[in-house]
Amino acid sequence: MDADWDQFIGQVSGFERFTLEHWLPLIIWMVCTYYWIQWAKNKDLIRKHRSAFWFSMSLAFAVILWMILRFVLEKFDIKEDLPFHLCNILAIIFPIALYFQMKWFFGILYFWVLVGTLQAVITPDLKEPFPHFVYFRYWWVHCGLISLILYGLIILKWRVEAKDIGNAIIGTNVYLFFSLLINWITGGNYFFTMRKPDSATLLDYLGPWPWYLITGQLVMLIFFIVYFIPVWYYQKKLKA
Repeated sequence: MDADWDQFIGQVSGFERFTLEHWLPLIIWMVCTYYWIQWAKNKDLIRKHRSAFWFSMSLAFAVILWMILRFVLEKFDIKEDLPFHLCNILAIIFPIALYFQMKWFFGILYFWVLVGTLQAVITPDLKEPFPHFVYFRYWWVHCGLISLILYGLIILKWRVEAKDIGNAIIGTNVYLFFSLLINWITGGNYFFTMRKPDSATLLDYLGPWPWYLITGQLVMLIFFIVYFIPVWYYQKKLKA
């Protein structure tokens, strides 16, 4: 591969947390999400749904495009490049949920995105710096998922109920066992069920493998309850 292309699609590292290349995409994301929601408030329901759907498709496209690039470059690694990390699989699921208007599934997505994806935004497990493709894909997908959750709550009026906490826990464990199977087959570490991320995360405080998979259940429940409180208050206020 030409050295000039390495910085865009090659094997590079150097991303640093809590620097401008971390904060700038977050600032841009917050501004764009705010104006997207403001724009959508005055649109009819069809355009509201259409806008969310095509935006969600762009997230799925970013995930799939990187897989295609890896294939074309003959660098595809089954241990790393399948879309089985939670945020990547959510990016693929979201267009399906929007197309079929699976409002019952939104409650599960709410907890998965805010607990899993928000953690990935605050403490990114990212090594590729700007202007690498993975850098843009990482922020586009992770920030975009949170934008879709906010859009669903404010614009599409999707609801989150207490029972969704239980559904999200069940769904998480189903996906946990699925990822264990995938990791056993591929030798990968999807969903970080075989080892912790290389970068510092909350998992570092939950014990060694496999104990953090168990202690994480309690932490997950606590986070689900904490994130349910503001949405419960918001929805109660809308009814008043």
